Amino acid sequence: MKKFKVGIAGLGRAGWNMHCGELDKFSDEFEIVSGCDIAPERCEEFKKRYPAASVYTDFAKFVLDKETEIVSIVVPSLRHVEYTRIALEAGKTVYLEKPIAMNSAEADELEKLDKLYPNRIFIRHNRRFEAAFNHIQEIIASGKLGEIFEVKLCRHRFQMRNDWQTMPECGGGQLNNWGPHLIDHALRFLNCRPSKIYASLQRINCEGNAEDHVKFVLTGENNMVVDVEISDGATLYGDVYFVMGTRGTLRSADEKFIEMRTLPEDFKLPPKHPHAESLPRDNGYGNTANIKWLEEKIPVAPANKYDMKDAYHHLYLALSGQTEYPVTMTQALAVVRTTELIRKNTQVILRNKI
Repeated sequence: MKKFKVGIAGLGRAGWNMHCGELDKFSDEFEIVSGCDIAPERCEEFKKRYPAASVYTDFAKFVLDKETEIVSIVVPSLRHVEYTRIALEAGKTVYLEKPIAMNSAEADELEKLDKLYPNRIFIRHNRRFEAAFNHIQEIIASGKLGEIFEVKLCRHRFQMRNDWQTMPECGGGQLNNWGPHLIDHALRFLNCRPSKIYASLQRINCEGNAEDHVKFVLTGENNMVVDVEISDGATLYGDVYFVMGTRGTLRSADEKFIEMRTLPEDFKLPPKHPHAESLPRDNGYGNTANIKWLEEKIPVAPANKYDMKDAYHHLYLALSGQTEYPVTMTQALAVVRTTELIRKNTQVILRNKI
């Protein structure tokens, strides 16, 4: 069984806490052979964790490491496309963190690189592999909820950040941080291009001037609506998923369970006709008392067994020719361009911090 040799560029919170741990989980498929960070102390810590690996503080030298086959780019967002180009030119395969590009111009460059170096760029939209997201997609595909007309996605928390992710000049803000994940989800739910976009960006708690409260609504060409909210200012949290269809609704508050209330399979709406005349006072407003709703609460367990922490395993399956990688470049570029449309003509409202 071939092991692919990986070098991690960026040994900060994501590189150290996420990538290293996930690669360790699949040690029969990958071997970490090199690491790179501008901070020498991080390189020293990396060397202690992986004694056989090479360490670098210079990315240009790092990509020339002869042992490294795959470069995982986990550096700050502004350098993602530049470092991808350098790694590709050095003959490496790239596993690229989100946001994959900061604007349409960078997206165009990435698209050109993908054509110039086919099958060498893979996108780490790891939340595409979330168990709840996949289970809900399976339920929708089953038709149990009928025709889906609206989806609500929420990621709520209360926090007061002061890192580079709060600074627009560093590529920060929740639209670039959590945004790519939920925009990717939103586009998958829509299953078409958005025809209308409403957006509001606000700074609530963070120390910088980037948005930490994001609201956007996408209306698809099919007239389906996806309502997305990302907030660092919420003290009570909304459902992570709330999906409404013509035959039922589901929600998941914690991504551990899915609750559903649906119509029985054999239920059909009785024929009715609108009329303008006055009705008896006890007529009500449309009687649903005779509907025997089906109510379920099921654990999250998608049939495809996807899990967010298995993104590297899916990369392995693609590299070894067993399957196609689920996140395509076209889909990932659509996320970048949708992000730019959301930000266009939408100024960040700076609220007074507590």
